[in-house]
Amino acid sequence: MENNIELELERLNRLNEKRAKEILVEEKELDDFYSNYESFTNYFKIKINEYKDLRAIVDNYTNVNLTYGELEDNINNFASGLQSLGVKKGDFVALFSENNGRWVIIDQAIARNGAISTLRGINVPIDELEYILEHSESVGVILQNKVTFEKLKSTLNKFNHKFIILMFDNINNLNEKDVNELQTPIYSFDDIILKGKEYAFKEPKILRDDSYSMSYTSGTTGNPKGVLITHKNMLSQVYSLDTWLNVKPKEKSLEMLPVWHAYERTLQYAWLLGGADVHFTNLVNLKKDLVKYEPDLICSVPRIWETMRIGIYQKLKQTSRWRYYFFDIAVKLSIRYQIHRMYSERRITNKKTKYKLRSKIYHKVVRSFYKPLHLIARKYLYEKVRKDFGLNFRLSISGGGALAIKDQLFYDAIGVNLREGYGLTETSPIVVMRKASEPNYLGSAGKPIKGTKIKIVDPDTFEYIGMYKKGLVLVKGPQVMKEYYKNKEATDAVIKDGWFNTGDLGFITKDCNLVLIGRAKETIVLSNGENVEPVPIEAACLESPYIDQIVLVGQDKSSIGALVVPSDEALERCGILINELKTSNNVTIQDVKLRDLIKQEINTYIKKKSKLKPFERIKQFEILKIGFNVENGMLNQTSKLRRNVIFEKYSKLISKMFKKDKK
Repeated sequence: MENNIELELERLNRLNEKRAKEILVEEKELDDFYSNYESFTNYFKIKINEYKDLRAIVDNYTNVNLTYGELEDNINNFASGLQSLGVKKGDFVALFSENNGRWVIIDQAIARNGAISTLRGINVPIDELEYILEHSESVGVILQNKVTFEKLKSTLNKFNHKFIILMFDNINNLNEKDVNELQTPIYSFDDIILKGKEYAFKEPKILRDDSYSMSYTSGTTGNPKGVLITHKNMLSQVYSLDTWLNVKPKEKSLEMLPVWHAYERTLQYAWLLGGADVHFTNLVNLKKDLVKYEPDLICSVPRIWETMRIGIYQKLKQTSRWRYYFFDIAVKLSIRYQIHRMYSERRITNKKTKYKLRSKIYHKVVRSFYKPLHLIARKYLYEKVRKDFGLNFRLSISGGGALAIKDQLFYDAIGVNLREGYGLTETSPIVVMRKASEPNYLGSAGKPIKGTKIKIVDPDTFEYIGMYKKGLVLVKGPQVMKEYYKNKEATDAVIKDGWFNTGDLGFITKDCNLVLIGRAKETIVLSNGENVEPVPIEAACLESPYIDQIVLVGQDKSSIGALVVPSDEALERCGILINELKTSNNVTIQDVKLRDLIKQEINTYIKKKSKLKPFERIKQFEILKIGFNVENGMLNQTSKLRRNVIFEKYSKLISKMFKKDKK
């Protein structure tokens, strides 16, 4: 027994030593890369000049259509225009906008002045935008359109801004009284371009360690924190992505995520730096534009991948029931083939599926049975489905949250090359990603990108605990933020000796894939002292087609409960009309048939989760009439649950739920 332990320790030491050597090589590569470029803006300018005649941006929703040469001209002119208004190195400039064809122009123009873009979307409460303007002390504010201006007009005079700029809409379209009451001059995008053409730009000296932009955390608790990202942070990201994604000139990408989110912003820059043809859409037109543009590249969040999967089944069901059933059976068989194939190749973690990890020979034998069926379905069914729904991507990426294993298996089965990545706003954001040129290791978030170190430690003692052991994920690398702006206490709380505390729980496999299992701060502590990680249990329940959303509750209680939002399919099955629900004043749905269905689904999918302890089982639940969304403040802008808001909103309901349980 002792010999076995010694051999295992020796093997782990060899693996750690190998990764340490890889890190040294990667750090040398990064240093060589940095030496060629003074800043991210310098790198961006040099790269896009390689593609001058290629089309860069197509945004039919805002009438922006630019080649790379025209993109560069717009950036230069807008940068000059900003400088003519007094923008200088080190200034913060607020940029409140959703994704569109002019966003990159303005972001780069701000950066070319050595200034720092202060980023947020427009679909957030006004008090949050006010807080950001005050906290950042921005010298000016750039707003997406007239609607955004109308939203903020009553507060803009509180700040001593040098300018207000509308990205879209003519100033003449604004209410004359509103404009006259402003103490700050207001300009259109075209006004700044014209100013820039007439102004002699004085290029500031920008260094790699200078601040590039400030994104704000989503604010699941309290005020959002300003995350300062440097030019070096961005350079490290795009250098790794260049080799990991292998973007080719003229490839088409489709953008629909909010670009102020670090994940979308970094990948959009990766597409542009590779010479891609970047197209813009929105959630309303996503399905149509997938078919219209047939993109090669796309990135999205788990919620959208889930919605697209459900949409495929719904569309097939509407057009032809036999095709729907045939597709459903084929996918299930293909998933079994893919699972046994990946198990035989040891490239799927057995922590997230109901299949047992057996010998390679066993899995090879079983996969050989399913292989002919899978190949037939791939040729005669999946190719047609992918074409009909615009899913023939060369590469697609999911980020911004954990992608359910159900969705990973589905897209893998039908031949969609979907890779997962992981990171945080504070890490610029990418920490790990499944490399496009390597086999797709399902169940994991991927391998560390260049120069990135990951350490798994005990959440209480912070001692290193090794591979395959669950613990707190710490990250060290060139992507870790500079600081939380004006918040040294918060910065010191998450960065110690260069290691950033992600707050996430996970483990590392022998080939350096990171597998995430939940959030440390999401842990529910029961009254008996037992700890429950809600995310894996919620993920298991969300595999049910009748559960649209679920959040576990039970802090300081004797057992676990849940707040459940049923899917439209569940309501339809139980004969409940959505219009009637909307007119009802009740917070919950008490339909007996629906409660029985949800109870059955929870029990069914919880049983599929192996090694679940008795205290981790859901004992009681309530069915909510209204789901969690950004508008009611229960989801943040990246579709993550704002648990504290949900707990506060439904505190009385939760208390009543557990009182009911005691009876």
